[in-house]
Amino acid sequence: MATAHPAEPTPIRRLQRSRATGIVAAVLVVTAVTLALYPLQQVDPGVSSGVLYVLGVLVLSATWGLMLGLATSVASALALWVFHTNPSAGFHGVEADDVVAIVVLLVTEIVAAVLADRARMRAHEAEVRLDLESELRRRDVERVRVRELQASRARVLAAGDEERKRVVRDLHDGAQQRLVHTVVTLKLLQRATQHGDAAEGRVLLDDALSHAGAAIEELRELAHGILPAVIARGGLLAGVQALADRTAIPVAVEVDDRRMPTSVEATAYFVVAEALTNVIKHAEATRVVVRACIGPDHVALEIEDDGVGGATADGPGLTGICDRLAVLDGTMEVDSPPGGGTTLRARIPFAPDDGG
Repeated sequence: MATAHPAEPTPIRRLQRSRATGIVAAVLVVTAVTLALYPLQQVDPGVSSGVLYVLGVLVLSATWGLMLGLATSVASALALWVFHTNPSAGFHGVEADDVVAIVVLLVTEIVAAVLADRARMRAHEAEVRLDLESELRRRDVERVRVRELQASRARVLAAGDEERKRVVRDLHDGAQQRLVHTVVTLKLLQRATQHGDAAEGRVLLDDALSHAGAAIEELRELAHGILPAVIARGGLLAGVQALADRTAIPVAVEVDDRRMPTSVEATAYFVVAEALTNVIKHAEATRVVVRACIGPDHVALEIEDDGVGGATADGPGLTGICDRLAVLDGTMEVDSPPGGGTTLRARIPFAPDDGG
């Protein structure tokens, strides 16, 4: 399984990881609050308005961590002492209430920085847990998809084995037997000719021609079941049109005439063929529409009927379609409300440069 790569950080996350950005933000916070306190001195001559620094420390600690919050706390306490007291007179020129207020403010800022940093860490841990849970869910979904794909391909291989056995059986019981009979008859014809028995020769010739013609027809039908020649000659449009002509109910064909890779055309053809077979067997429909839109890197199929509906994607008639699509990483969905007809949609991807 491929190693998962971490998600690309957002602009806000990149700012949070930048230490230089945090330092600039701390300087701006201390400067802005210090300047904002000047007008407040008319209302509150003391330094109690310095609680505004606490808000800045909370934001900085929650965003950039404890160390920057502590540094901002010290810087704001110094700024408050320098710009809102009389430091030139030393500690004797500073009122005791201001000293107490600055110390209380510094302690409050330190506590706020610690609490905000812990909240930041908890939020980060929660985010990591969510990312981990999301990655685990994604891997679970991927494992399920891989298992389904493996099972689907195993069914395709089994179906292929059965198909090969059927071809061998049909060849042995059908065309091969007829060809053997034709060869035996021709040998008898040769003997009759040598003996000058013209009447017997005509009977044997007719018999040989009959069996040879039947063998050719059976071989043609067998080849048609493997891959219709019409697909090789005319692509998906010709193949679907041939299917429509043989279907017992009216079929409207809306298929692009572009060529695609042979494997894609064959898969699309068999999807349509199987879908039409299901319609005839189960849908009780009076009409069908087959659409195929060929894009630069995929073909989108849609088979819609006006039948009784109620079909499901895991039904026996559609499992084979899913398996055949899975070989090419194709997908299928079925919309079949009871009494509302059935619409089967399939999508088969292919490389853009593989088109026919």
